[in-house]
Amino acid sequence: MPLDLLGSDGEGEGPLHQLGGRVKLIATLVFVVAVVATPIGGWRLLTAEGLILAFMVGLSGISPRVLATRWLGFLVLVGFLAATVASSHAQRDEVGFAAVALTILAKNSLAFVATLVMAHVTPVPELLAAMRGLGMPAVLVSTLQFMHRYLFVLADELDRMLKARRSRTFRRTGRLDWGLLTGCIGILFLRAFERGERVHSAMLARGWDGTIRNLDAAEARRA
Repeated sequence: MPLDLLGSDGEGEGPLHQLGGRVKLIATLVFVVAVVATPIGGWRLLTAEGLILAFMVGLSGISPRVLATRWLGFLVLVGFLAATVASSHAQRDEVGFAAVALTILAKNSLAFVATLVMAHVTPVPELLAAMRGLGMPAVLVSTLQFMHRYLFVLADELDRMLKARRSRTFRRTGRLDWGLLTGCIGILFLRAFERGERVHSAMLARGWDGTIRNLDAAEARRA
């Protein structure tokens, strides 16, 4: 089961691909903070931030169709969030429910797309190395690295489970209903928990002390 959302075009040749991981990470964080700090109803600022992001998308070489597809999947969640927050927002009576909801939707969408752009132009190892270089907690970096690694493992295991279930379920469509799907997800959760315990025990047996080591770092220290 491919996890396309986690894919990266970090090996490309575009201008953004050539920047260092720290530069891209810091620039993305600054942009997200600026978007979050934009006041409710600040349409001119949001428009300017949208134009800047559109320019960055053009430099990245990412297909707008790909970004739009993933944004539509995100839109369902953030739309519900915007409607919920706007109903009790302090500025609702001042600027109106629609203005608050649309501003929240726009701000979240800009931050989401900016993060997607950074993920596409930055390979995961480079991004994690940038986080370590910026002094982020080692526990956080290690957790993200293991999460990225085992998402693919669990996705493959879920794919095998679904195929095995389909081979034992005789239906005209071959599709799983919600009851069967939730059952598979529950079993996957239990297997993931058990796998995590086994991996943790194996790592402790091999002297794991919470520090991720790689060949590049070792060669840099020897040099």
